[in-house]
Amino acid sequence: MTLKLIGKNAIKFVLVVMILGIITACSSEQSSSDSDSNSDDSSTNNSENQGDGSSDNSKEMEETISIGTPPVGATYNTVGSGLAKVISENSKIKVSVKPSQGPSAWGPQLNEGQIQLGVGSGPDLAWAFKGINGYQEPMKNLRLLVRGNYLTATGLAVRKNSDIEKVADVKGKRVATYPGAAIGQMLVEATLVANGLTWDDVEPVPIPSLFEGMEALQDRTVDAAFAMTPNTPVSQQVNSQVGLRGPDILDDYSAADIAEVPENLKEEITSRIPGVELTVAKPFGYLTEETLGIKYPAEMVSSSNLSEAAAYEIMQTIWDNYEKLKPVHKWLETWTPEQMFDPTPTLPYHPGAVKFYKDKGIWTEEVDAIQQELLKEAGS
Repeated sequence: MTLKLIGKNAIKFVLVVMILGIITACSSEQSSSDSDSNSDDSSTNNSENQGDGSSDNSKEMEETISIGTPPVGATYNTVGSGLAKVISENSKIKVSVKPSQGPSAWGPQLNEGQIQLGVGSGPDLAWAFKGINGYQEPMKNLRLLVRGNYLTATGLAVRKNSDIEKVADVKGKRVATYPGAAIGQMLVEATLVANGLTWDDVEPVPIPSLFEGMEALQDRTVDAAFAMTPNTPVSQQVNSQVGLRGPDILDDYSAADIAEVPENLKEEITSRIPGVELTVAKPFGYLTEETLGIKYPAEMVSSSNLSEAAAYEIMQTIWDNYEKLKPVHKWLETWTPEQMFDPTPTLPYHPGAVKFYKDKGIWTEEVDAIQQELLKEAGS
C-alpha cells in the first residue's frame, strides 16, 4: 500500500516537472521572438530616419528611371538616348528612353512624377513651367539639372529660289504657324514683330510640328517656316531637294552689325523667348555665309520628385563622363563641365543640382536669389 502511494506521487512529480519545462520553453521562445521583433523595428526606424535621399536604400529605389524625349529620329531623342546610355553605363542608375511628342507630351508625365528626366529647349521648358504659349497647365515640378549645347537658328527659312530676300518680304505670303510647337511659334512671331510685321500681315498656315514645317516648304504649301537648326536631318533633306536659305533675323542688321543692334530690337525678341540671345550663325547646313541669328540652350530637367541622391549622382556622372557623350551627336560635343551651369536659370534648380554646384564651388549669391524667386513661383 505504501509502495503504491509512493509510486503515484513520483508520477505526479514527474508530470509537474515536465509541464513546468514546457511553460518555460514557450516563455523563452516568446521572449526571443519579441526581442527579434524589436530588433527589426529598430532597424526599420533607423532606415526610415535616414530618409534624406542619400541612403543606399533610396539609391536602390531610384535605380531605374525614365527620360522623356521627342519621337525617334528627332535630334533631342538622340541627345536623350545618349545621356541615358552614358548614365546607365557609368552609374548605379539605369535610364530608359520614353519617346513622345516632346515637352507638351512628356512634360505632364514628369510633372506628375511618372517619369523622372527630360530633354528639350530652354524656352519650351520655361513656358511649360509657367503654363503659357501652348502649355495648358503650369508644370511647377520641373527642375533644372544641366544646361547643354546652344542651338542656333535664323528665325525663318525660305526656298532658295524664293523672291523673299528679307523678313519684310514675307508680307502677304504664307507663313507656317505652330499651334502645338511653342518654340517655332514664338520665334517666328518674334522675327515678324522685330521687323515691323504681325500675324495680320501674313497668311498664317497652321503646321503640326517643326519637321512638317520644313516639309511644307518642300511641298510649296508655305513660303516661309521656322528655320530650325540648319543642319538637322530634315533641314538637310529639304535643302537637298529644293534648296533653302535663311535671311538675317533683322532686316537692317547683318552679322557684321551685331554689336550695333539697339536694345529695343533685342527686347522684341528676348521678351518673347526666355534665354535667347542674338548671335552670328557661322556657315553650316543650308547657311552658306555668316548670318545674324539667335541661339538658345538645350536643357536636361528632372521632376522635383527625383531624390536628391539620384539627381546628384546623375550630375556627377555627366560631369565625369562628358567625353563619352561627344561621339553620340554633334550637339553633345559641348555638354561639358564648363557649359553645365546656367547662372541665369529660367527654371528652379533641383536640390541635388544645387548641392552639386555648391560642391564644385560655382554656385553664387546671384543665382541663389534667382533660385528663391523661382521656388516661390513654383509654390515651394
